[in-house]
Amino acid sequence: MLRPTDIARVLSHYELGPIEGIAATGHGFVNETAIVVTRCGKFVVRRNHHRFSLASVRYRHHLIERLCQRSFPTARLIPNKTGSTVTIIDGRIYEVQEYVHGTDFDPSRPAQIMEVGATLAWYHQAVVDLPPPGDVTLPRYAPARIPSLTEILYERDVMGELHADLAWYDGRASALRAALPDHAYDALPRVLIHGDMHPDNVRFVGDRVVALLDFDQVERDARIVDLADALVGFATRVIPSETTSWGVFQGPLDIPQAVNLVCSYGRIAPLLPGEVAALPVLIEVLWLRGELGRVISTPEGAPDYHAAVLAQGKRLSEWMQQHARMLMDRWSEATIGRVGALAA
Repeated sequence: MLRPTDIARVLSHYELGPIEGIAATGHGFVNETAIVVTRCGKFVVRRNHHRFSLASVRYRHHLIERLCQRSFPTARLIPNKTGSTVTIIDGRIYEVQEYVHGTDFDPSRPAQIMEVGATLAWYHQAVVDLPPPGDVTLPRYAPARIPSLTEILYERDVMGELHADLAWYDGRASALRAALPDHAYDALPRVLIHGDMHPDNVRFVGDRVVALLDFDQVERDARIVDLADALVGFATRVIPSETTSWGVFQGPLDIPQAVNLVCSYGRIAPLLPGEVAALPVLIEVLWLRGELGRVISTPEGAPDYHAAVLAQGKRLSEWMQQHARMLMDRWSEATIGRVGALAA
């Protein structure tokens, strides 16, 4: 936790005037942040987590600077007295960003859904020529990632209480891998993905996105990874029974919202046929990985709890199997069709 003395020490390296108020931030679980009001305005002070190296922080700062240069809506980094956006005190890396005034995502406003799709497409276009970070990462939502998670749980489940559920997950992973083989995933258009497209990282004024935030998870992967995350984060249909069933997710996709988000993206960055075909697979892998990850992260949980978590993954998988073709048809009408029109 950032203490007032820590914040005062950091801001002594900046020319932002005396501190007039300090408040805790509402979001963020990895880094330590605080909202600070000074005579010059409102700012966010951040102490980066130990896991972020100086090189990774500088890479992220370069990315944010590039986005600001291209007038992309995000929070501007504030340089310190030396002109650097990085401030190191006692071996810890700090930074200061402008505070972006705005409101949280409102799922009852369809125009915000469409704005999310358009903003994501704009982001992908803005970073298309940026080199990836140095770290090489595995494809996030490739079906081959599922068995590596079930293997962990097989070893932990010495009594065999979850074996039947895990066998179902392995079988579904095989079916998804047949639908999207590794070589087909590798052929998907790649870009520097945001990597964390969920409502906490987007700020609105009315129906307009005024800031996309938190670039800690950027990596090079298929661009539709971001689209899958956005669909689950912004276009989920809340089902009360799901929110009380111990699963990770609130429900399946809201079909009209899911169509609007993807179509809004496609108007700016048309999807290829292979991307439309792969998108339901990635969403299903996202769901299944989320449920397996919850079980792995709660080793103290009772078998009944873990079984309930895994059961939600099955329900979501069944929903996608029932609706994937219809979703692909709707997405294709509004996105693939524009490829030919743009090329004409």
